[in-house]
Amino acid sequence: MYRIGSRIVKTALGSAVAIFIAQSVGVHFYSSAGILTILCIQTTKKRSLDTALRRFSACVLIILFCIFFFHIFGYTPLAIGILLLFFIPSLVKLKIQEGVISSAVIMLHLYGLKKITVPIIVDELTVIVIGIGVALLCNLYMPSLDEQIKNFKVQIDSKFCFIFEKISIYLKEPANKCFLEEYDETVKLLQEAKRISKLEIDNHYFKSSNDEDYEYFLLRERQLEIIHRIIDTVCDIKVSNEQSHILSKFFNDLSFSINPIISGVICLHQLEEIYHMFRAMPLPQTSDDFETRAAVLTIINEMESFLIMKSKFKGKYVK
Repeated sequence: MYRIGSRIVKTALGSAVAIFIAQSVGVHFYSSAGILTILCIQTTKKRSLDTALRRFSACVLIILFCIFFFHIFGYTPLAIGILLLFFIPSLVKLKIQEGVISSAVIMLHLYGLKKITVPIIVDELTVIVIGIGVALLCNLYMPSLDEQIKNFKVQIDSKFCFIFEKISIYLKEPANKCFLEEYDETVKLLQEAKRISKLEIDNHYFKSSNDEDYEYFLLRERQLEIIHRIIDTVCDIKVSNEQSHILSKFFNDLSFSINPIISGVICLHQLEEIYHMFRAMPLPQTSDDFETRAAVLTIINEMESFLIMKSKFKGKYVK
């Protein structure tokens, strides 16, 4: 089903308003104000401001180039070719190349008028200011993505819980292949969550709580890398033993405290107690038991890193 988003509405309304204002103040080429508005409306406030500054700089620069090259070579196609030959590399050098289209419009205005005077320059600058200004005003409104970010947090936490539950099961009942579809689903969720969170950050000109949301998703991404290594280690376990059963219970308990509002310090203490308990146990008697004990110790080390990340996280979490 066709959906009209807020950006489409702002583009349509903004271009109409820009043309109306430019036409009302009596500038030439007033329709170009609408073009500039369309070009400057972006998906976020920061991106819109950045685009506006780049396009404004490019438009001012093209006026200076036109004054020089049209004066030297006249108002001829050859002059336009030579002008662009120097102008476009200049934009690239200044990293404002996205302003090439808007500046080309200004260049063609001056070329069509066959003259450059102070009133004409003022006229062009007025068109530029109106077009870009209206775009910036339109982009002051951006729909909040907080609810989406909150939902992503809930979904990702739930996936972590499912993963730990499955690891708990595999530690008690070893399987040759530990396939966790929740892991792949969590990877995709984190990619989309980071994208949405970054958009929300760019909708604020100054630091906001959304910066912490993005840090939260980065934390989960780093923890997911650890989980991937744990899953590989669990797959190497051929037989369960007393140690794997104890660690299985730990993972089962951990699945209920995955939310970062609950500190990882408590779980770290539990993990340390388990480690000391294992050291006090008799040495393994069979090769399979030895391999299981080695895998369990590897998982404990990985989980220590996981929980240290969690305990250090101080971001804001809202259910």
